[in-house]
Amino acid sequence: MTRTERRERQRRRKLQIARRVASALLALVLILVCILLLTGGGKADTPEPEAAVTGPAATPEPQRPEPEAVDPLEADKIALAKMVWGEARGCSTTEQAAVVWCVLNRFDSGDPYYAGCETIREVVTQESQFSGYDPAHPVTADILALVEDVLTRWMAEKVCVGDVGRVLPAEYLFFTGDGRENTFTTEWRGGQTWDWSLESPYEE
Repeated sequence: MTRTERRERQRRRKLQIARRVASALLALVLILVCILLLTGGGKADTPEPEAAVTGPAATPEPQRPEPEAVDPLEADKIALAKMVWGEARGCSTTEQAAVVWCVLNRFDSGDPYYAGCETIREVVTQESQFSGYDPAHPVTADILALVEDVLTRWMAEKVCVGDVGRVLPAEYLFFTGDGRENTFTTEWRGGQTWDWSLESPYEE
């Protein structure tokens, strides 16, 4: 083998080695690229959207419960019961009923002094009228039952003709007491005094 042939052979071997190294390097690069793609390393980092800057969250106002509707008739009953307790708790049932009728007479009277009262309770609580009324007074079962009975008779009187068991005529709007009994009159001072001539529906 001549020197020229030997050199040519060495050159070809070096070229083959270079090609193999290049192939190996290319394969290594491809492998690395595949690994990066599989692990997500090849993805460009996408910046997360910045959170919108807002003020502090508005605190919702607490829901206020709706005020309970007060039945005007129930309010009237309670006011009457407390007034009777203060004005006539030691009196007979008939006299206690007359105290309730006196209030109802005022409510129905059409007198300008009571014209501004839209409810029975407002008649009871008018200033300087029924000194025996006090919102702190108790509501006892027996007096409340009597109040309900009188109110039932009063309502019946408005829709029917006949005796409903009224114990005080409609013109009697006032009464005074001495601690033992009440005296009912048609005027604040003077007038007629009630004589209890109507038959009472209550057993004493």
